[in-house]
Amino acid sequence: MTERRANSGRWRRLLCLAALAAACGEAHALEPTTALGDYTRQTWVMENGLPQNSVHALAQTRDGFLWIGTEAGLVRFDGVSFLVLDEHSRPKLPSGDIRCLAVGEGDALWVGTGDGLARLKDGTVTREGADQDSGCRAGQDGALHTVLKNGAAVTATRNAVTVQEARPVVLTAGKDLPGTRVQTIYADREGGLWIGTNEGLARWQAGKVQRLPVTDALAGASVLSLLEDREGDLWVGTETDGLHVLRDARFHTIGTREGLSSDGTTTVVEDSTGVLWVGTSNDGLNALRRTGDDTFVVKSYSVQNGLVSDVVLALATGAHGDVWVGTPDGLNLIRNGRVSTFTSGDGLADDFVRSLLVDADGSLWVGTRRGLTHWMDAPRGKMTTYTQANGLGSDLVGAMARDAHGSLWAATLAGLSRIDGNRIENYTTAQGLSSNVVTALLPRADGTLLVGTQDHGWNLWDGTKFSGVKDTALRTTTVRAILEDDDNHLWFATAHGIARCDCTMTADCSHWLEFGPADGLRSREMATNSHPSAWRSRDGRLWFATPRGLVEVDPAHFPVNMLPPPVAVERFAVDDAERTLPQEGNAVRIEAGHTRFQFEYAGMSFVAPQKVRYRYMLAGFDHGWTDAGVRRTAYYTNIPPGRYTFRVQAANNDGMWNTAGAALEFELAPRFYQTVWFYLLLTAGIAGLVVLLLKRRLLAAEREFSAVLGERNRIAREIHDTLAQGYVGISVQLEVLAELLRHSKVDAAAKQLDVTRGHVREGLAEARQSIWALRSQDAGEKTLPVTLRRATEQAGGRGLEAGFAIHGAYRPLPPGMEREILRVAQEALHNVKKHAAARHVWVRLEYGPAELALEIRDDGRGFAAGENASSPTGHFGLTGMRERAAVIGGTLEVTSEPGAGTTVRLYMPAAREER
Repeated sequence: MTERRANSGRWRRLLCLAALAAACGEAHALEPTTALGDYTRQTWVMENGLPQNSVHALAQTRDGFLWIGTEAGLVRFDGVSFLVLDEHSRPKLPSGDIRCLAVGEGDALWVGTGDGLARLKDGTVTREGADQDSGCRAGQDGALHTVLKNGAAVTATRNAVTVQEARPVVLTAGKDLPGTRVQTIYADREGGLWIGTNEGLARWQAGKVQRLPVTDALAGASVLSLLEDREGDLWVGTETDGLHVLRDARFHTIGTREGLSSDGTTTVVEDSTGVLWVGTSNDGLNALRRTGDDTFVVKSYSVQNGLVSDVVLALATGAHGDVWVGTPDGLNLIRNGRVSTFTSGDGLADDFVRSLLVDADGSLWVGTRRGLTHWMDAPRGKMTTYTQANGLGSDLVGAMARDAHGSLWAATLAGLSRIDGNRIENYTTAQGLSSNVVTALLPRADGTLLVGTQDHGWNLWDGTKFSGVKDTALRTTTVRAILEDDDNHLWFATAHGIARCDCTMTADCSHWLEFGPADGLRSREMATNSHPSAWRSRDGRLWFATPRGLVEVDPAHFPVNMLPPPVAVERFAVDDAERTLPQEGNAVRIEAGHTRFQFEYAGMSFVAPQKVRYRYMLAGFDHGWTDAGVRRTAYYTNIPPGRYTFRVQAANNDGMWNTAGAALEFELAPRFYQTVWFYLLLTAGIAGLVVLLLKRRLLAAEREFSAVLGERNRIAREIHDTLAQGYVGISVQLEVLAELLRHSKVDAAAKQLDVTRGHVREGLAEARQSIWALRSQDAGEKTLPVTLRRATEQAGGRGLEAGFAIHGAYRPLPPGMEREILRVAQEALHNVKKHAAARHVWVRLEYGPAELALEIRDDGRGFAAGENASSPTGHFGLTGMRERAAVIGGTLEVTSEPGAGTTVRLYMPAAREER
């Protein structure tokens, strides 16, 4: 490394440490009683995403992001992903060579670079100076300064650290401290002083210097920067070994490194002298005694020492330090260091011993594959065996426990058996158990009994009934062991690791927490088919047997992360194109037509980033929160235009939710057809169309009604002008006939009868003519010239000669128009026949280029016709013809003079037939 780095290290780190002291909120620090080598840790180097392995500066802003200064850029870290800023990024820094970091007012980050000072705020970089070391000149007097929690001042020089307490304490590099040069110091919240040197990390705590074991990865590292984050973890930046973080160990694992014969532990108990006895899966039995310096002295037992098998399945302790050991091949008793063996030959129900319980009277209960044996005054007394034949639920016996009321409970493959004296009562799913496969029992001081099952959670016996866990997810949990601590927490060994919940008087669970490798466990796997696989020692510690070692938990010093994690929306993309994140209170304007929206977010909890849980909601679209689990991305597609707010909340590894969360507002513009104006215009258009259709329908109805009314008027006219008058004439003739007959004038009556018959025949003919005109039977079947010719021919006769002529090229007209023209002609012919007293009538149909003309001319007596000739009073012929002409858009002209005949002309535009 360059000489510049060594010379600038002191002032660079001092500025950063002073600024960050105010940035960290209230939280615990690392447990000061824990040895440095026992903290859990994690490391990031270039292979994990760092741009460079030299970490010169560390800072944490109030939004929770961790900022890492390297020689290849400034790195923003959210616990999972890195974002690198340098002279080529957006935003752009003056240089990628980061010298120091400090958090200023308003959560602005001051960045000292190799090319001057810059200020980073809300995603914008402002260059503050061009001087190479601007802003990073603190500590040029050659000393570093800090203050401990108790008020003691600390001064560090290149070679020593001085703590000004009741009397000055000088810690010298190379003697009290590792290495030859002090490079950084840091005071944590618990009053500990962390010292980084060119050859490792040390801590001054309670008047003692603690060093890392020589085997530790940080023991020989050159430490350049230190930072305690808001959750109490300690971050360590090194010169060549990347970034490290030290965390409190929730779980301490004891295995072969501490002297156990095997990591594959199966069962654990504590005897009356405080010795822990730990059985293994294939390496015998271990006796552990804790020494004053928190180490263990281990004594092992195996088949070489007299055990019947090295596979230990069950343990129990009795008076005077006796230890009973259950194996697949029999039962052992360890008394005063001597080992005795007992088998089925001595009266046991079976050699395969699965569980043991020493009763208050000193008797021993032995659970096996073939029944339960009660050994009074063991190892000399009488053995009594209970099997299914005696009322036991099943011969295969597992966990056993005696409750506060004195009842003995035995778990079997067929539920639970309760033994009171010689009375056995069995409980299965029919009595409320969630499963008949019972795997764990925990009697409690209040008389209740907790019952763990395989794949069906746990149950609580309250003295009268069983109640199961209510949480749906926990109903499928496998419980292998249950313990209770002094703070009313229940601890479970499950198929997914170790779990804890708040204790209640029911089987319901409050604040369920699961712990796995992210929390310091070597594995999620717990010991199975051995009893007891978990134990609470007299000092309150909890012990869990696992295939990867014996796990120790100290509930009194179990760090719980009570700080809700800050949440940030890190990226907003629309149709895969990233958008600039808005300032708080502003909204992003999205153009119309976009359909895919992506939100990337992060909760800044560094204790266990992989266990941070999220929930999100798009206000204005969603009706409730979406549980995203550990997923850090949300997607939305095809949302309607409008204004929305994306909200996200996060919970840390211990379930503490940040309900304020983070929010991002955006507005999606509508397409033209999604605007209010478009819908108003569309509504108006539809309304106009409806009105138009109604109007057309009304006009059609009016036309139809007019046509019907015209026919009725024509029929009325026909009846009035012909039939009615004919009937009147016939009536008069019949009265004359009746008078002649009364006077017996037979000849005259006969003549009068002939006249009357003539009147009747003429009336019938008129009626037939009217009916024929009404039906117009040929109109829809033959062309207009054909129907006109036939009508003209039928009008002739009885002294009237009718002629028909057609001129021009025939062209079809719409059927309705031809029908109306025919009716006009029929009416005109009818008038000629009845009123004109003509001898000749001529009908002429002419197809012209621009119009069609119909002419009906007679040589009758005529009448005085003005410009708008109309029918005489009581007659409706001319009026009806004019109405028909108007309906089809034609013009009717009537020309007549008394004694000169009458001419009726109908002119029509040259319309074509409708297709």
